[in-house]
Amino acid sequence: MHWFLVPFIFSILFFCCVETEQNIASNNDSIVSNANWDQIWNDEFNGDELDPSKWNKLSWRPGWVNNELQAYTNRDTNIFLENGFLILQGLIEPGYSGTDYTGSNYTADYTSGRINTDNKFSRTYGRFDIRAKLPKGKGSWPAIWMLGESISSIGWPACGEIDIMEHVGFDKGMIHGSVHTEDYNHMYNTQKSGSKFLDTATDSFHVYSLEWSPYYLRYLIDGESFFFVYNDSNGDNGKWPFNNPHYIILNLAIGGDWGGVEGVSVSAFPMRMLIDYVRVYKQSQSFNDVEVTFQVDMKNENVSTTGIWLSGGNIGSGQPGGIQMEQILNSSVWKRTLILPPNSNYTFKYRNGYYPNSWEGGWEILDASCSVSDYNDRFLSIGENDTTLVPVCFGGCFICD
Repeated sequence: MHWFLVPFIFSILFFCCVETEQNIASNNDSIVSNANWDQIWNDEFNGDELDPSKWNKLSWRPGWVNNELQAYTNRDTNIFLENGFLILQGLIEPGYSGTDYTGSNYTADYTSGRINTDNKFSRTYGRFDIRAKLPKGKGSWPAIWMLGESISSIGWPACGEIDIMEHVGFDKGMIHGSVHTEDYNHMYNTQKSGSKFLDTATDSFHVYSLEWSPYYLRYLIDGESFFFVYNDSNGDNGKWPFNNPHYIILNLAIGGDWGGVEGVSVSAFPMRMLIDYVRVYKQSQSFNDVEVTFQVDMKNENVSTTGIWLSGGNIGSGQPGGIQMEQILNSSVWKRTLILPPNSNYTFKYRNGYYPNSWEGGWEILDASCSVSDYNDRFLSIGENDTTLVPVCFGGCFICD
């Protein structure tokens, strides 16, 4: 939820009645395999009011983070349950006056809702499913995300941040997932992020998911993976602070450094983010990750002094550098074993040399007979068994001659 660019100042009076939303699918619907996951925490939002044993309502003045324009209030007009949904509602309220959690008074032209599970529920590893329908209109900036509970002691970004879903109204339908750490964050333009276009994001409900293990973060929409981050930290907390508990945050921001890049649309109000459920799972005893060994033969190449890297596609974590491979002793073959979720698909390439800040240079060039996508990536579909790939020739479809 931390990004960049310029603030935008906007105020105008607007009133509107809101249609009642209908629950499109049963709260009992699930896209999770019960064989792999056991539910440990949930909220179906079927009561009359938000459960205070599970959630905190935040009260923040405008501009507290990201130069956002809204005040977050704990009022029922901004946070409420209706027809089995949690609704976070953004309103235009010129001259609204309130008091934030520090006891300071403020005025605001916009109000909205933000809730979290801090000190009530946090989790290390598991699967997180949030079924939601996103608001329309420029200026909206809904987010489903997590923060390390150590933020109060070590601060951000050392605590770690996992953005399961972000969407900005001026770029309708483009869903973003990312991580922020000390080494990987927007301040250095090194944040790891991925995106997927979802044309019905503001018209229909979708399930935004995170699968989190000691080895990876896997982001999904309606059960389909769109972004993947592998733990290649070698124990460096600046790269991977994700072995510690994180708590859940749901919010609807208005404007701000990213959400307000193209201003705020009056016709978008009242903005509504609807959440059908939040469900958290732990891996079942039957769940087993898979060891996959990637191999490439550099027999016909001059190997860079910075080595060979597994990069690109959806295995590269949205950054050009990739995952370092190691040379087999007295061999031209380089390998790397990754621990990956079963029944998952990956695109990737091998790269000759380390290019942490550039997408240019070192890539193998593949023909269409062994590649997919516009980028001519290699494709791998893994099942439920450990796999060692044949050491293909760099830039080729088969073993080296």
